[in-house]
Amino acid sequence: MVTSAALLHPVRLRVVQALLAGEGLTTHQLHERLSDVPIATLYRHVGYLVTHGLLEVSSEQQVRGVSERTYRVVEELANPSAEELGALSPEELLATFTMFTSGMIRDFSTYVDQGDHDLVEDRVSFAQADFWATTGEVDAFFDTVMVALRELMSNEQAPDRPRRVLTTVLLPRPEKLVAR
Repeated sequence: MVTSAALLHPVRLRVVQALLAGEGLTTHQLHERLSDVPIATLYRHVGYLVTHGLLEVSSEQQVRGVSERTYRVVEELANPSAEELGALSPEELLATFTMFTSGMIRDFSTYVDQGDHDLVEDRVSFAQADFWATTGEVDAFFDTVMVALRELMSNEQAPDRPRRVLTTVLLPRPEKLVAR
């Protein structure tokens, strides 16, 4: 029952963004990160996200006589394979893409919130580029990008080598949006 509408509420979107970092969090830990959200409201929205198939309980333990649950984004939505994406309904696909883009928003927000940023020095970039290409030309482009990316991904960590992330989205441009 995954639905993209479940993510349209700002608190639910923030909960998912907090959990997209990969680690599971308890409701208490989520409240520490989203301290402006009343705890009762947070519990209600976490429950809603679980009910709608976006979050799952990754572990549960007894703490002072109370069951404490750790939540995470449902695995197949957090990092789906091409086959898993192909099996999704349009609504599930939109929910998955919404989670993906909310992760980008979270990452950019973290970067901006650090205060000491220089977009030019840090090589921060985001843009769109429209182009005409056959399937073969797109495949050749991705092959070229992947050769360069694999080389970078094999680099060892070093003081002069900050960790970076490359995020791509490639879509066919709907004809009604193409300027003629």
